[in-house]
Amino acid sequence: MRIIIRRRLTPEEMLERIGLAEMSGDSERLSDLIEAYMAYEEEGEYSYVVEEEIPLTLARRLLSAKIVELLEFLRDREGLCVSEIARTLNRSPSNVYNDLKLLADYNVVALERRGRRTIPRLLVEELRIAV
Repeated sequence: MRIIIRRRLTPEEMLERIGLAEMSGDSERLSDLIEAYMAYEEEGEYSYVVEEEIPLTLARRLLSAKIVELLEFLRDREGLCVSEIARTLNRSPSNVYNDLKLLADYNVVALERRGRRTIPRLLVEELRIAV
């Protein structure tokens, strides 16, 4: 059994993959990555999507009730900081932050610092189970 996520790359990941594509001589992929990064530079949005297999242990965590609730919340509402999310979901800020940190470690979300606030941004578009 394989668990596949479809997610957007962060700008930092795009730059890293641009370097790898340059070194490997993969001109088609390089062109796509540069185009996506230029769109990010001009518009502030990034939309280069990849599919990756994730560990089964992470998939189990993603399917827990609290994480599903958090992911659905992030899907529906953007721009809120950790404490605002915690207040809305009736959870402690430290528990919400710990869940977000785990999700960020696996590139499910990106955590952006704005002053003292941490703003999560959902990167995952799809989670698929392949038997």
